[in-house]
Amino acid sequence: MRDIDAIIAQLHLTHSDISAAQLTVLHPGADDEGLWFFRHPATDVEVQLESSTGTCPFLFESSVSSDRLTASSVDQAIAFVVAGLGVSGPAA
Repeated sequence: MRDIDAIIAQLHLTHSDISAAQLTVLHPGADDEGLWFFRHPATDVEVQLESSTGTCPFLFESSVSSDRLTASSVDQAIAFVVAGLGVSGPAA
């Protein structure tokens, strides 16, 4: 399992309302597909994780900030996504 798969699986367990979508490219195999977008219905914010291999480290960016952070672990990437979306605590 790639790190991105573990990130998405953990987010779905703890925050089931967070959606994840991988960038759809025009030329699969030639274009870099290593970009995933995360959203939550309670906000218009979109955050993304980028890694050409789907493994750590990930570049983290948000639609509300020009900051670019590096997530060196699965847990850190999850924390960046949750914080970036402003989601507090696991979903009930």
